[in-house]
Parts: sequence; structure tokens; C-alpha cells
Amino acid sequence: MSDLTLERGRVVPYQTQEQKINQERYLTESYNTKVVNYGSNAQYLELSFKHLTKDNYDGTVNGLKTWFDDSSINWSMNSFTMLDENGISYTVRLWQNNFKMAVDGAGRYSVKLILKVE
Repeated sequence: MSDLTLERGRVVPYQTQEQKINQERYLTESYNTKVVNYGSNAQYLELSFKHLTKDNYDGTVNGLKTWFDDSSINWSMNSFTMLDENGISYTVRLWQNNFKMAVDGAGRYSVKLILKVE
């Protein structure tokens, strides 16, 4: 229950987001640059499940919800290994406060997951 594998041929595009720089930047009154460093940068992956039918939604999205809710993952509590459709392995954890699913005008479902690379 600690691995998530994305297979080729599925409509599950993922994208690597830019690294989030953990710094605050500002100018002083005399226009000097000041940077406060708060620690390591962070990298995030975004998984988007788009245009799912009701059957796809019930299988894929509800399956993911059950998987994340399992005590071995417990939503954001524990990290897990994700193997993407290109065979690249990441240690990640869910990095969002909600698990929301949208319905478009055609009655198709979509869900987006943000994963933080550990």
C-alpha cells in the first residue's frame, strides 16, 4: 500500500512544477536588496485527471480516495513511492488540504493532486 504507479496509455498527465524557492525578497527604503532564506527549496508534482466519465470517476478517483485514506498513507501523514509513466520513481506525499473533484459542463469529472517531492 506504499506505492502509486501510473501506467502508459492512461489519461493521467503529470507535470513537474517549478521549484518553489523558500526565500523572501524585498527592497529596503534605500533600495538595497534583502533576501531572507527559510531553508531548502521544494519541488512539487501535479497530477491531473481530466474529462473522466462517471465509470472512470468511480474507479479511478474513488480508488485514489480510498488509497490515500488508508492508514498506511493517511492522506499527507506518510510519504509513498510514485512511479510515473516514464518509469521515474519519486518519494512524495500529498500536499493539499482538500481532495476536490470538479464536474465540467459536459458532466465529465476531473481532479488535481499536488504531491511534494521528499
